[in-house]
Amino acid sequence: MRTSGTGRPKTKPAASSRAQVGFTLIELLVVIVIIGITVGFVGPRIFGGIFASTMDRGTRDIANVIQLARSRAVKEHKTYFVRFDLDAEKVAVYRMVEEEGKEPALSSEISLPDGVDLREVKTPYQPEKDRGFLDLKVTPEGIVEQGVIYLEGPLGRVYTLVVKPFSGALKVHDHYVEVILG
Repeated sequence: MRTSGTGRPKTKPAASSRAQVGFTLIELLVVIVIIGITVGFVGPRIFGGIFASTMDRGTRDIANVIQLARSRAVKEHKTYFVRFDLDAEKVAVYRMVEEEGKEPALSSEISLPDGVDLREVKTPYQPEKDRGFLDLKVTPEGIVEQGVIYLEGPLGRVYTLVVKPFSGALKVHDHYVEVILG
């Protein structure tokens, strides 16, 4: 028998006491399941928040344009209208012209955020449209024509914006609502 420098005999380690290296299959499966559950709960909230913020920005832009048209109409005591261009995804403010055959003067225009589309606009006084453009009239007294605007965002998410008559304030639904005007 050989001895070490301390005088003790050297022995080989037993096969059962060898160090374990790595993880067992059960441990890996438990970790994967926990990660999957976490992503399942957190993922939709993160991505839903990103898409909702884009839709919210588009909604705020439309509300601001309507209030801009209303304030200009009252201030200048002229008729204005808000034009929704469904093909170009733009919303603009125009001043109504008094002379026959003359084009209205563009006062202000915004483009909707990327990924937000004007799906449809309707009023009780004009046929509903999903192409071309449609105008909401704003009188010199600040009365805004009633209307409904449908915005479509990422993943087919739809917002319904109901323009309140008179004030021009928006009632916003974060889903599709069939509104009957009249």
